[in-house]
Amino acid sequence: MPAKTVEKMSEVEGREEAETEETQDDSRPKVKMPQAKDIRSSDFTPHALGAKGRPAPRSGTRKAAKRRRIIYSIVAVVVVAAVATGGVWYANRPAPSVKFKGAFGKAPAVSVPKAKPAVKQQVKELIHGKGPKVASTDFVVAHLVGYQWSAKSHKELLNTFKKGAPAAGTASQLTGLPALDKELAGRTQGTRLELTLPYKAVGTEVAQALQLASTDDLVLSVDVLNAFGKNATVQGTQQKLDSTLPQVTPGAPGQAPTIKIPSGSAPGSLQVKTLIQGTGKAVAKGQTLIGQYDGVLWRTGKEFDSSFKHGAPAGFPIGAGQVIPGWDKALVGQKIGSRVLLVVPPKEGYGPKGSPQAGIKGTDTLVFVVDILGAV
Repeated sequence: MPAKTVEKMSEVEGREEAETEETQDDSRPKVKMPQAKDIRSSDFTPHALGAKGRPAPRSGTRKAAKRRRIIYSIVAVVVVAAVATGGVWYANRPAPSVKFKGAFGKAPAVSVPKAKPAVKQQVKELIHGKGPKVASTDFVVAHLVGYQWSAKSHKELLNTFKKGAPAAGTASQLTGLPALDKELAGRTQGTRLELTLPYKAVGTEVAQALQLASTDDLVLSVDVLNAFGKNATVQGTQQKLDSTLPQVTPGAPGQAPTIKIPSGSAPGSLQVKTLIQGTGKAVAKGQTLIGQYDGVLWRTGKEFDSSFKHGAPAGFPIGAGQVIPGWDKALVGQKIGSRVLLVVPPKEGYGPKGSPQAGIKGTDTLVFVVDILGAV
């Protein structure tokens, strides 16, 4: 049979078989397919655009799908944790603070942020000292730098570095700021503190002296340079004195020396005798001299004043007319670490009026032993 005839017969047989299969299953419903002209534009939605049905299945195995679900769960947990942590950090973010940078004992570089300061009182130990601890009764020497801190501006209010002389006073009364003075007790020498004090903690009297507004904070840097306790004393061998002058017997640490008045009349002029020669710098006019002292009357030998009884060394401006003339004349130029005997006649002491509250008459000659511990 020719090849073309065979091909035609095969095509006819194929069509007949297809038509037979379609007509054999009479149970299937007969659906009339709509024609394009019968479909309204609002009834036609392009495939997968705006459809609300189940999305098309992803490619891959069930194992891959499970892995994706696990990854999505982990990512969700991490995101939630990050948001929660971020919220906690923001709520507890560090408050703005003034920065004092630099070596101890030198004027610090100060940076004051513009943000409004925290209203709560804050104390930070920027540098921990390695010296002895400060007792509440110690006489403290410290450098202070203070700044006004407000939401609008800031300015320097005090700086003892610029003055060239640190503050000096007992730990409980160094600045008149109870919040600061309280913090000094228990600290070690060589420590730098930073304090932020709201107006109420500063107090009206000090705030007015510093020209601090009621809405301002005061920020202080405090370098604790030195502290002299009740047992502070000078070291060295005491020299012998002429028998016409009072004799001095050193006491134990923290106790006043014994002063024995000789028989005879008191000298008519100021007498200054070095009992122990110090090796420190000479005391300069205008400095605050820090020392222990004991004073008795030549007339009776009775003690009328003593820093030993007060429980701590004392500090006083020297050479500035703030003490009796005999002290200004005798102690300027003395070296730190010295013990000095002073015999002070009335004209170099309290004058003709004396000091009735101390039991000193206008004719009394005064005898002092002074230990020069330091000067600032």
